[in-house]
Order: sequence, then C-alpha cells, then structure tokens
Amino acid sequence: MTTYRTLHTPAGLAMMAAAQANPAAIINLVEMAVGDGNGNPVDPDVLAAGTGLVRERYRAAINSATQHPGEPNRWTVELVIPVSVGGFVMREAGVFDSNGTLFAVANLPDAQKPAEADGAYSDTVVRMEFLVTNAEDVTFLIDPSAIVATRTWIMNNFTSAQLLPGGNTGQVLTKQSNADGDVDWEDPDAANVTVDMIEERQTLAADQTQIDLAVCTTRGLAVYIEGVRINQGPLAAEWEKNPADEDASIILGKSWPAGTKVLMAQNEPSNMASPPLERDRNLADVPDKDAARNHLGVYSKEESDLLAPAGQVAYFATPTPPNGWLKANGALVSRVAYARLFAALGESWGAGDGFNTFQLPDLRGEFVRGHDDGRGVDIGRVFGSVQGQSGGLATVESRYSISGVPEDRAVTVPQTGFPSAWINTGDRTSAYDVDLRFKNQADMRPRNVALLACIKF
Repeated sequence: MTTYRTLHTPAGLAMMAAAQANPAAIINLVEMAVGDGNGNPVDPDVLAAGTGLVRERYRAAINSATQHPGEPNRWTVELVIPVSVGGFVMREAGVFDSNGTLFAVANLPDAQKPAEADGAYSDTVVRMEFLVTNAEDVTFLIDPSAIVATRTWIMNNFTSAQLLPGGNTGQVLTKQSNADGDVDWEDPDAANVTVDMIEERQTLAADQTQIDLAVCTTRGLAVYIEGVRINQGPLAAEWEKNPADEDASIILGKSWPAGTKVLMAQNEPSNMASPPLERDRNLADVPDKDAARNHLGVYSKEESDLLAPAGQVAYFATPTPPNGWLKANGALVSRVAYARLFAALGESWGAGDGFNTFQLPDLRGEFVRGHDDGRGVDIGRVFGSVQGQSGGLATVESRYSISGVPEDRAVTVPQTGFPSAWINTGDRTSAYDVDLRFKNQADMRPRNVALLACIKF
C-alpha cells in the first residue's frame, strides 16, 4: 500500500541546522511546484534525496502559508493551479526557497489536472504540510497582488460579523449617502423613507365606467370623485382593477354624470396604510369579525343566545320582565316578532290563532314540578300538563268534654299546625279530648314568596 508523506530534502535539513546555529540565518520559502513523476508513482524517499521533482509540470509563488493553531512549528503551504494550466496527472509536489533550493517534497495520490480542452473549468488547490525545528527560522515571501482566495479561505475568514460589525438587536443597516460602503446601523423608526406621490386627473363622459390611466398605475392607487375618495374592494365595490389590464385600467362601480372630475393619486400617504373602518357602515367592514371579538373578549349574538336560550324560564324579583324576556302569563304573542321562541316552543302551550300567534305557558300562581320523564315518581304525567291540587286546609271535627258533659263542635285549624294543647287523643286527663277528622279544602301550600315568572324569547 502506497504511503503519502512529506519529507525534508538534505538541503532543507541543512537549512534548518544552519538556522539553529546562526540566529541571523533565515529560511525564506517562496515557491511551490507540482510534477507528474514522469508518468509513474513517486517514492518519497527517492524524491527527497534529489534536488528537484522527477518531472516538474507547474511552478508558482506560494499562495498562502499558515501555522497550525496548536503547533507553531507545523506549517501548511498552498499552491493554486489556474484553470488555464492542465493536461497532466499530479503525483509529486515540492517547496523551494528564494535561491531555488528544494526544501521539502511530498508524493501525491494520482490527481488529474484537466485542461480547458477537456471541458473542465476550475482552479486546483494543492496543499503541503511540514514541520520545522523552530518556527521563527522560517519566513515566506508572498506577493499580495498574486494571492488567489480559495472558497474555503473565504468561508473561514469572511463572515457577516466581519463584513457588517456593530449594531444592536432590531436595528437595520441604512445608507447614509450614495457613496459605496457609507452605511450605519439605525433603529427602524429612525429610517426616513421618501416616496413621490403621482397624480392624474380625468373628466368622465356620460355613462363612462372604465378609466384608462395615462400617468399612474393601479399599485397604491387612491381614486377621488369630485374630491370624495371612493373605496376599492369587495366590501365597497366602488372601483376595481380592470381584469383586462390590471396595471393601467380601472372599472368604476357605477357611472357618473358627464363632466365629473376624477383624481387618481398613486403613493398617497394615507393610501399606504390599512384602510380605516367607515363610521356609517357600523362595523360591517371589519375584515375578521371573529378575530375582533376574540381580541375584545366579547360574545357573538349566537354565543350570547346560548347563555340564555329561547324558552328558558326564570323568576325575577321585579314586577316587570327585563329586556329579552316575556311574562309567562299564557298570553298570545306573534310568531314573527318572537320567531326564536316560537321555534323553541311551537304549539306546545297553545296554538294561538294557528297562524299569526302562539301561546306562552301560564305560570302565574303555580308551583313548578320537575317533569317525571320516565322516572316513575309522578307516573303518567305529560310534559307541560297541569296537575290539580291534592289536600287542603283541615276541618277539625272535635269531640271534647266540659265538666264531664260531652259536646261536639267543628273547628277549622290553620295550616301552620295544631296547638299541642288541642291534640292529645291518648290522654283523657287533659283539658281537651280532641278527635280530628280531615276534609279537603280549596288549597294547601308550604310557606312561599311570590316572584315574577318569565320566559326568554
């Protein structure tokens, strides 16, 4: 297996020994060359024993020389072979001092350097690495006007931080004058932009709706009819770009009387901003109403209706219903005026006249009971049905004795209860011996308070 190495020539070793012995001696490396090994692979030991390459094909000044950042005695030299040179295989390379003495050599893997006639157009870069006994003993003579910048060198050395230093987060680069490179970092709001406004005036003919522009274009265009600005877009539809020529023609949303003056203004400052909302449209021209409500934290009508849907019953501590509610008093109301409520109730509580009206539930003076809905507690109940009372005030038929003389008398006892002294059927020694017999009366109720029953429409 072929090993590729860099070796110092005897002359090169002698140069380094002399530089070590005499601080005034300097090794000045100036050129680099490549060869083709006379058509054969090159043995680096044989090559190092000579005074030149086996067959040199190209020599030029060293393009660059760099020290390894961690090893100051380790150098890399670079040779650039231009696109115009080629037509040979590179197998050997060497570095020469200012006297033309071969300092170091290297054998190379076979690499074709094409010629222009081969159809390959590129510069070729060859690099060699070698060590020296003392980095201070070596100098390089490099002509700055002849240096060729390789892509790798550019990527490693030209960064945005080097080309455009300075500035703070959020700043922009602005031109200070028309001179090349006269730029500075500034805050965006400090940049001044000057835009020229272009105007064009025309006079409309009778029934004319198409206007062909002669000076302006439709980009950033504002249109005024007799001094009043008309709007563009689907909401207003007062003027649009002509589909046949969108850059230089517009179509008015309607015709105007003959002689009407039209002013077209391009790049008008107010036209560069987003179009404002028009007061007389009452927010109908808000582009995204859902987003606007979300930003304001308000409900839409549909969402608000869900908070208290049509048909909901509530009780209020006021003698009149609040806005959006009707008394649940069995009244006949319009199917049109209260369409949402009619859609919810239908004719469940009464058909009204069957065409124009429907009936509301009548909850006046009623206790509300939850619909059994299949539970089996209030068996047989139909939704919305009225149930009569059961029980009532008690009529007490009492039998008591005074001085041992029995006497019958009927007494009506209030709902709140019977005085304990009246009821003592198990104790004959009490003042009264009462025998109670209950009979249904017109009403029986718990303690309660009267509120206004209302229904949401």
